[in-house]
Amino acid sequence: MMRRVVPLPVVLMAALTAGCASLPFHRGEPRDLSTVGASSSSSSRSARDREDAAERLRAAMAEARAAVPPNPASVPPKAEESRRVWKAALDAKGRRIVISREARALWLMNGDEIEFRAPVAVGKHEPFTYRGRTYDFKTPVGRRTVIAKATAPIWVPPDWHYFEIAAEQGLEPVQLKPGSKVELEDGTHIEVRGTEVGRVNQFGNFWPFTPGNEIIFDGKIFIPPFGTSQRKVPAVLGTRKLDMGDGYLIHGTNMESSIGDAVSHGCVRMFNEDVEWLYDEVSTGTPVFVY
Repeated sequence: MMRRVVPLPVVLMAALTAGCASLPFHRGEPRDLSTVGASSSSSSRSARDREDAAERLRAAMAEARAAVPPNPASVPPKAEESRRVWKAALDAKGRRIVISREARALWLMNGDEIEFRAPVAVGKHEPFTYRGRTYDFKTPVGRRTVIAKATAPIWVPPDWHYFEIAAEQGLEPVQLKPGSKVELEDGTHIEVRGTEVGRVNQFGNFWPFTPGNEIIFDGKIFIPPFGTSQRKVPAVLGTRKLDMGDGYLIHGTNMESSIGDAVSHGCVRMFNEDVEWLYDEVSTGTPVFVY
């Protein structure tokens, strides 16, 4: 098995040559020929903007990777509970994943050898309270295990996702159920039909909402039932996930600029190309130490 031990110069080169930015593509409508020159100029500016954004992302990736400590032994935690996990991770034998919340770093170790290291994003430090209930989004300290793996993972948001949006935008959350019909102010209504949530227009035509888009009308955010297509969000978890149990994942992201921060809801985020490498290298049953 080929191992990936990445000294700093290789890390920088990999980051600068990797093509991992997802850039938008817009198909324009046919135009009058008199506008072709202006359109070409605009397209050129748009292409340059995309190239500049991609270059900034590559530079940020290189900087984040360069900041990863060479070994977890060099970044001991402060809290006593974390120190116990840190010591157990260093003393463990065989292959294991080690994650430092403070250093925002992940290592794949085999004995004393570092096979791989990468920057990560971890859970938020601040809790979220909504209508008397508090949600803790810190990445929990402890020993876990990779219990499952998946490609092209789909995120099924918990209710707190919709509560966060409701709090941020001043919306009223409405929990939909199988068979729900909710009248809207414009005379249309939202309806749950089987595994789809959609809008029925004045002529009785049913149009399912696009999965991944929030359903917001009349100052309300509608929460799709579990099991419906609209409760399944593509792309958010990136290209791979490793399940550590209890809803906690190591996964990619569609917001690679977030890597290195404490911004998740408890999961560990990685650059997509990093989580793809890790996915291929580790098997279910691999221990994970989070300190």
